[in-house]
Amino acid sequence: MSLTHRRQENELANYVILFCDSGRNIGYGEHCWTLKTILPAIPVYVIALAASHYNVDMTEAAELVNPDNIVNSAGAWDDPQFVSECWERFGEPGYRTEDGAVVLDRWAVKMTYQYEEDGFSGF
Repeated sequence: MSLTHRRQENELANYVILFCDSGRNIGYGEHCWTLKTILPAIPVYVIALAASHYNVDMTEAAELVNPDNIVNSAGAWDDPQFVSECWERFGEPGYRTEDGAVVLDRWAVKMTYQYEEDGFSGF
């Protein structure tokens, strides 16, 4: 399965980049990046950090960092403060999630870019 990120502009953010199956984000833009780096699954220490950060139990924390539908909600990865704390503590480029991936350091992963004018369906 190819994991992609799409945007309307040809510029990536300097922070979290969310990837999912390319069929699920087709409407987000014609600029498409495909993740080529295999990232690790969410480790228990990231779940523990989320539990502490949000003052929740490990089960709820696991759901926050491993959302089941990253297109609709990225959970904890939508929170810049949590992302910053995670990056500062662990310095890892990103993680594989239940249905995609979250990249914290775009310079530490390999991606390919493609312009897909015909694939863009708009909002």
